[in-house]
Amino acid sequence: MDTPGVRHINPGFRKPKFSRIEIRDISIAILVLSVSFTLIYRNNNGFFSDDYVTNILCWFGVSFIFVITSFMMHEMGHKFTAQRFGAWSEFRMYPFGLMICLISSFFGFLFAMPGAVYINGYITEEQNGKISVAGPAVNIVLCAISLILAMIFGGMYSKVGAILLVLAYLNSFLAVFNMLPIGPLDGGKILRWNGMVYGAMIALSIAFLIITHIVINA
Repeated sequence: MDTPGVRHINPGFRKPKFSRIEIRDISIAILVLSVSFTLIYRNNNGFFSDDYVTNILCWFGVSFIFVITSFMMHEMGHKFTAQRFGAWSEFRMYPFGLMICLISSFFGFLFAMPGAVYINGYITEEQNGKISVAGPAVNIVLCAISLILAMIFGGMYSKVGAILLVLAYLNSFLAVFNMLPIGPLDGGKILRWNGMVYGAMIALSIAFLIITHIVINA
């Protein structure tokens, strides 16, 4: 059944749909972010192997997983929800933002502006709020799953557990950051739609960030 009051301008209504341009932009963004994370972790010699090249390749693989299960899944949460409401929605990279991201990684930190999902079509304020909630909600769920798995694998006392805790922290941080009610971030759109939903989301995001921090430093 179609959603009432929605103009179905997206050919893939209710179905995930990607254009060639979007696939290109997603691929480039994932590659640059993965390389950037690898550069940050490059000094952790011996974590995977005493061989420098092997260690770097392993960090690239882990970084690739970090990017997919945090940044990109956040954006796909927005995309698929918008498509569910019948709107056209596609990810577009920020070339300048990706360049800044890559440069900052050489100095040991990540200032990430990889891109965003653009939406076109008639959507109500409520639908826009729900689309905005989808991104941080994905991060919160991924953080919870990562925390549970990290505990199963021994937490900071094992390599797998430590990687999962980093993933949990990354997702919780992204949830909190995107819930800030400023600029184009998700928080402002959610707050304008429903203050109670915003309060619950920001509280949940901060709670998971605190829990992850405690677990990592326990």
